[in-house]
Amino acid sequence: MKKERILVLDGLRGLAILLVFLFHGYYVWDIFYPYKKLFSENILFKYGSLGVQLFFLISGFVILMSVEKTSDFFKFLKNRWLRLFPSMLICSVFIYLTAGFFHERPFGIPELKSLLPGVLFINNGILEKIFETNFPVLELSFWSLYVEVKFYIIFGALFFAFNRRVALIGIFLLYISALVLQILCFHELLFENTWIKMYVGTFIHFGWFVVGALTYIYYYNRDRKYLFIILFVWLCSLLYGYKFQDLILLIYLIALNLIFFGALFWKRLNLLFSNRFFQFIGFISYPLYLLHENMLISLIIKIHNQYPEIPPLLLPVFSFIFIGFLAYIIAKYLEPFLIKIAVKL
Repeated sequence: MKKERILVLDGLRGLAILLVFLFHGYYVWDIFYPYKKLFSENILFKYGSLGVQLFFLISGFVILMSVEKTSDFFKFLKNRWLRLFPSMLICSVFIYLTAGFFHERPFGIPELKSLLPGVLFINNGILEKIFETNFPVLELSFWSLYVEVKFYIIFGALFFAFNRRVALIGIFLLYISALVLQILCFHELLFENTWIKMYVGTFIHFGWFVVGALTYIYYYNRDRKYLFIILFVWLCSLLYGYKFQDLILLIYLIALNLIFFGALFWKRLNLLFSNRFFQFIGFISYPLYLLHENMLISLIIKIHNQYPEIPPLLLPVFSFIFIGFLAYIIAKYLEPFLIKIAVKL
């Protein structure tokens, strides 16, 4: 089977960013919202952060496809860098330059050095250890990009040095090791060790990449043995939620996994996430994800102060539309322009 672009994956990216938006726009920043905890009991909003796990599932699928199309490790890394860096640079600089206008940001006005973790794709904690100084967070949501990049490097290195099987087993073992440490940390045996917390914070998400990659394998060869392997790894990955001890969170994770799998193999669900709306949101999802969190909260406050008669439910929607327009400009024009420059260098 010729491995062409799978449109439904873009639609699933659209779903993922919409879930994250609901989490940030209605639930997690209640001390800043003019409507406070009005929507705090809404399950869709409360667990929307799990849209990031859906992003990880998609990445596992796409990255295995990518390495199989690439001739060597360094070309693979270059392709990934060209995919991530231009928008990260544009969005980071834009966030920094406009922070004064969006001064209601939960993280306040960033310092210049706050740009460094994002453009290097290295989390703040590691840079603080290296340089022995603080690196204030520019956008908290960048954390998932740091996890993604570690996955790219480790998986790509194992794939090109050995083979697909070794790469998948290696990624899965990193997840299992993080899970064991998380269980120990949960009981406060290792809670004070910063390096262990950073290790767990990264690799506890790697199980989702493996599920996504195994789904890619089954998508193309339909070998039923992979269904059992996927089920096993999936069940192991659900233990990610152990520390939360939350049944609703577990159900939410199961639902997202079923949506991911169903969109790829069930025609009706495939058609739903292949429609123009989800495709468009998926197209702008990366710059939208990078821009949205602090700017979203700031805009909610600004709009409410200017137009207090607007219903609370609509405040994040109007803010999202504005940020979505910015994300479209970046995805459609600025990012391709910067990529062309980077390719020529």
